[in-house]
Amino acid sequence: MREHAFDHDNRTPGQVLFQTDQRVKIWLQTVSHNQLMLSAVDGGPTRLDLLFKVVDRQCIRSSYDGLVVRFPHADEDFPADAFVLESGDIRDHVCARVFFWQAEEETDFSTSSMAARMLPLPFEPLWIHGGRRPGWEPTGPVIPLGDLIDAVTSETPDPPAGFRHVHVVVVRTDDGGREITVPVAVYLTRAEAEEALRSEIAAKAAVMARAAEPDARIQDTLVAKELARTTIERWIVPVPIRL
Repeated sequence: MREHAFDHDNRTPGQVLFQTDQRVKIWLQTVSHNQLMLSAVDGGPTRLDLLFKVVDRQCIRSSYDGLVVRFPHADEDFPADAFVLESGDIRDHVCARVFFWQAEEETDFSTSSMAARMLPLPFEPLWIHGGRRPGWEPTGPVIPLGDLIDAVTSETPDPPAGFRHVHVVVVRTDDGGREITVPVAVYLTRAEAEEALRSEIAAKAAVMARAAEPDARIQDTLVAKELARTTIERWIVPVPIRL
């Protein structure tokens, strides 16, 4: 596995931090710690992830055909905390506290996966075998994995004794090259979860409508293009939490 981390404390203007000829696209973005992850999606020999933490601002596209991440040159007009994303004639940027990149010949559910570090899971992840990864702690109430499986596979509507249900919105996306399933939000009632799904679907429909207008913004056009080529499934899972 290769992993590298960079911040602005000891930067050299114009220093190249990462470079690839593979196609890279936005893979995950979370409110927690303002995290943004990009990932290579063209089936290369290794899994390739780029992670920005404590993101303050960003001006990026949904995907890049080849990418260089570097510090700005001294004569370039970028914010002081910017990482430049360069692809051909494109010069985008992400303002963040730190940038990591990682390449390894393991699955997306390995202990060291950057996605594993980002996802706010309320239960111990399946890839942990016989102990935790050092420094990893769940971000929500801890649920014994066996009890969780029993609860979500049981036909009874009542949670086990000592638990109550919350309602987790799970999303599966498939862009024809890679499929990913992640929990994206937790709600106290099913009605709140259903309303969130309706709002999210309406927001995507609004983007598609704006992109179809003659004077559409390029950002709406890019997002609509990605939505059009991506299959999105959504469902709600009742998850028990210990009282």
